[in-house]
Amino acid sequence: MRVKVKYFALLRKLAGKREEDVEIDEETRVEELLEKLSERYGERFRDYVYGVGEFRGLTLMFLLNGRNIELMDGFKTRLRDGDTLSILPPVVGG
Repeated sequence: MRVKVKYFALLRKLAGKREEDVEIDEETRVEELLEKLSERYGERFRDYVYGVGEFRGLTLMFLLNGRNIELMDGFKTRLRDGDTLSILPPVVGG
């Protein structure tokens, strides 16, 4: 099955693209997809996604079909064919 991943800000630069379709197995969870992408794009990508290393404390927002995964099962949320995962940097305002 396939899911679309949309990248924003630095992740767009690290992945070298705005979005991509990724082939995954059935029953894949968000955390497994992120691990697959981290293996593909390297340590800096992984550090940014997980908020470690030079990106310590950074918290990204993960939207699955426009809905925050924190309102579902978090990183344990299962993906379905045709889903879209958007990975966004933190947004602050004043």
